[in-house]
Amino acid sequence: MNFNFFKVLIILIFFSSCKEKSDVNFSNLYNKVDSVYSGVNFSNDLVDNSEMNIVEYLYFYNGGGVALGDINNDGLDDIYLTANQKPDQLYLNLGDLKFKNISNNLGIENQSSWSTGVSMADVNGDGWLDIYVSKVGKFKTLDSHNLLYINQRDGTFRELSKKFGLDFSGFSTQAAFFDYDRDGDLDMYLLNHNIHTPRNYTDSSKRFENDSLAGDKFFENRLNEKEGRFVDVTADVGIFSSFLGYGLAITTADINNDGWTDIYVGNDFHENDYVYINQKNKTFKESGQEYLSNNSRFTMGVDIADMNNDMLYDIFTLDMMPFYNDVFLKSGGEDSDQVYKIKNSFGYGDQYARNNFHLNRGNSKFSDIALYTETYATDWSWSVLLEDLDNDGMNDIFITNGIFKRPNDLDYINYASNIDYRSFETSNNNDLYKKLIDKMPTLMIPNIIFRNQGNLNFKKESKSVGMEKSYSNGAAYSDLDNDGDIDLVINNINQEVFILENLTDGKNNSVQIILSNNDNNYSSIGAKVNLYLKDKKLTKQLNPVKGFQSSSSYKINFGIESNSKVDSLSVIWPDGSTQTNFNIPINQLTTIKKKKSIVKKEFRKDIVSDPEKFDIHIENSTFDYDREILIPELLSTEGPALVKADFNGDNFDDLYIGGATDQSGKIYIANSKGEFKLKDIPIFKKDLMFEDVDASEIDFDNDGDLDLYVVSGGSEFLESDLRLSDRIYINDGKANFSKYPVRLPAYNGGAIAVSDFNNDGFDDIFLGSRSIPGSYGLSPFSFILLNNKRGGFGILEKFRIGMVTDAKWIDINQDKFLDLVIVGDWMPVTILINQGNETFKNETNNYGLKNTSGMWNSITIHDIDNNGKDDLIIGNAGENLKFKASKDSPIEVFIKDFDNNGRLDPIIFYNFLGNFVPFASKDKLDKQIPELKKKFTNYKSFSEVKSFYDLFEISRDSLVEYKKIQELRSMIFLNIKDSLHQIPLPKEAQLSPIQDILITGNNQKTLYFVGNYNNYVNELGKNNSNVGGKYKIKENLKFDEFEILNLPNQLNTRKIIEVGSTELLIISNNDFSYLIKK
Repeated sequence: MNFNFFKVLIILIFFSSCKEKSDVNFSNLYNKVDSVYSGVNFSNDLVDNSEMNIVEYLYFYNGGGVALGDINNDGLDDIYLTANQKPDQLYLNLGDLKFKNISNNLGIENQSSWSTGVSMADVNGDGWLDIYVSKVGKFKTLDSHNLLYINQRDGTFRELSKKFGLDFSGFSTQAAFFDYDRDGDLDMYLLNHNIHTPRNYTDSSKRFENDSLAGDKFFENRLNEKEGRFVDVTADVGIFSSFLGYGLAITTADINNDGWTDIYVGNDFHENDYVYINQKNKTFKESGQEYLSNNSRFTMGVDIADMNNDMLYDIFTLDMMPFYNDVFLKSGGEDSDQVYKIKNSFGYGDQYARNNFHLNRGNSKFSDIALYTETYATDWSWSVLLEDLDNDGMNDIFITNGIFKRPNDLDYINYASNIDYRSFETSNNNDLYKKLIDKMPTLMIPNIIFRNQGNLNFKKESKSVGMEKSYSNGAAYSDLDNDGDIDLVINNINQEVFILENLTDGKNNSVQIILSNNDNNYSSIGAKVNLYLKDKKLTKQLNPVKGFQSSSSYKINFGIESNSKVDSLSVIWPDGSTQTNFNIPINQLTTIKKKKSIVKKEFRKDIVSDPEKFDIHIENSTFDYDREILIPELLSTEGPALVKADFNGDNFDDLYIGGATDQSGKIYIANSKGEFKLKDIPIFKKDLMFEDVDASEIDFDNDGDLDLYVVSGGSEFLESDLRLSDRIYINDGKANFSKYPVRLPAYNGGAIAVSDFNNDGFDDIFLGSRSIPGSYGLSPFSFILLNNKRGGFGILEKFRIGMVTDAKWIDINQDKFLDLVIVGDWMPVTILINQGNETFKNETNNYGLKNTSGMWNSITIHDIDNNGKDDLIIGNAGENLKFKASKDSPIEVFIKDFDNNGRLDPIIFYNFLGNFVPFASKDKLDKQIPELKKKFTNYKSFSEVKSFYDLFEISRDSLVEYKKIQELRSMIFLNIKDSLHQIPLPKEAQLSPIQDILITGNNQKTLYFVGNYNNYVNELGKNNSNVGGKYKIKENLKFDEFEILNLPNQLNTRKIIEVGSTELLIISNNDFSYLIKK
């Protein structure tokens, strides 16, 4: 066997292998316990009327919550369920999943006020769980205040909210108790929500105003101080308390891994979610846009847990994107690009109407991987719980679903918009409400489990037993029967509560921990527990309030699969002290009490030096979507160009950085100290009209110094516009440049590659064009230019090869003639073999690249496997995108002037969770091709479209152009035995588009990449979850020791180069560029 082929085989086996999991059948994971057996027959029944309905109160169908906790300290978790129009209920756990309703004889008020969330916490620090219930008050006929039931330790409770200072009356959602100042007692964040009205759409600066009913509140526990109660310190701690807040979700966790508890608040509508970072001085700093690239637009549930066993806590938030393709096509979705720009100008950060899964990358950086993991669409979802449901050592995802009436149905919105409201007098409001509500559609949706299969792979398990269709809202987890696995309790609307018994039954082992503190935070909320096994590390933080309006068990459950021994377990108590325990038993509940003699050690974060700002690129403001409403991305902001070359002959590499329109390019001259000094070049300032999208050094006049060829671009200009003309700048040998008067192509440029491909001693050029402005999808002309040795170029070839983004010369077949590799959008990795006689032959298929059509960005040439042949490492769009592509399920674009109006229409279809759907909405298609309004008269009929041929009954042969995308992964193409063997880069490199790749070192190689892309239409969203990273390349192409680059999270990077021996320069689009240490 050929050694190199055998080596590739080993590499491919390595990349495709994964650890096998234990055999737990998720289809039989849960059994729904019958209410006759359990004794829990609670149902949150709702009846609308003229005062309370979804028209008057948009949160009418949000449902109730669940709290699980041991209220009588008998070792069994009990259940509290909230209701909206009926009395709440408290059930005592009798064991064996049987419960007794004890609501009436325990002092629980039997009132039918509107309850929302519920928390169980030891509020007064006496070692017994109390109950705090949030209410809606001071709204219409609702006049309740929040209730605090203090456990009397004798089977009764007393309602003492006023005495404790917690009798808030307003629009409350949920309360979270935790020790924010490490003084040993529990403080409280009260999450509230506004009543939705159009006046609430306003500038984000209104966050700093105070609203007494809707604004969130923060109460400090001063029970043991002179006040003797909880004190409202909202204004002092840095919490927003305005009418902009639509708080539906809250949880607490150590988000930035500094040892102090932070807060995550999920907001509905236009307000961003809040990430409150504990400043360790009794204040918080809201840091959402600093930590997260985006958040859910209608956040309804949140949980935080370690989802990939890297000992960092990840964030999962819920939204309302449907997963049924027909419901998706007839439901309201993302903001239009125009609305997005308005919101952005108002100070709101990026939001998308889908679930978010923020992977914690360390150093306060997160990557939203919901699209990558295909966990982004679960319909109208409420509660998310991240917990190990099958005890395999990995946290799974449980999600509740459903709303009784769906106000985002687009046909319904059209209906409601066209009602003649004048025909309804004030006295006939009942008739109007009934008409509006009756027409509002309803749809039962199953709850969903995503099984964590490791390595960021999740499998949807909605058909599991117990995941039947429902209108489910609040949910909580606990080991209700103390058999070592996680059971679930789910509150439903107009349906009995679900109690789901976990049937794992010892197939995997577990470790369960109860913590006992020695201060007023007796239950140890905020403590971290780290479990160490022979082959993995696991971590959990005790924060019971999570999901939606609910509070889960205080038992900490670790699934340990088949492990029979725990190496050690450490507890980081809420005050920061650490206690290590050995000989922890498995498959039983263990209580760990805090030792009084523990020495407190302050947690220290790793210190990472900040990057150094180098230069700034300001992109001109254009809006391609006004002209081409069906395109998926903006193509008018492709720069900036970057060249590293010794322009002044002093043996130090200088830099050319291109400018956008109205911004000149710049030359930076390097010195022996590794410093760069900006050099004034007058001609550059005169050429402000051009946008520099690419550039290359070239000895155009063959005088021994390096001249500069700059490619112009911009899809806002039509072909042949003078502003698209390329330029050559002649160097006098001292880095003084003058413009050479020669006519060059005037196309929307994409890439330049310079080489002497005919070996005559003169540099020749390939010019790749990016697009035809106004005709997205069509391939523009690209050129191979032959140096005529007389101060000009001749066109050797002019051909439509694709929408080019990059090109490189490489002697791929080692025949001493340089061949050409070209990549771009909607095109394969393309190989043009130099025939040696100034002709080229397209050998793409012969090199095994027929099915590589992608959205390729960049090419790096390097012998990565050390076999003596240069390989290709090519950056692509990545897999963290709503678009998914494969050979058998490609993204397709169908191009034709379908309505004969003289304008081409690019119609894109893609695979949406297993079904093909049009990328453009019905509204966009109707605007582009008005005839479609007659064929699809409503959104329901449009929702039945499953292929292009449902839109147009034509043959493919009649199209002007048909293209497809079959590969979105960034790849290595190993040059072995006259073919290119394809290997995807590791998963961390697939979480955003890769814009450039750099490989350094000889014996010990390091691969650097830079990513992010902010130019997609809002329907796709900015793809900025991976600013860049690096790997050590080990034997057999094993990529190890991944580190994320220390750059701003949302930086729209473009290029990366080495600068000296210790630094890297990262060039960005429309932002600062940065120098960072290797």
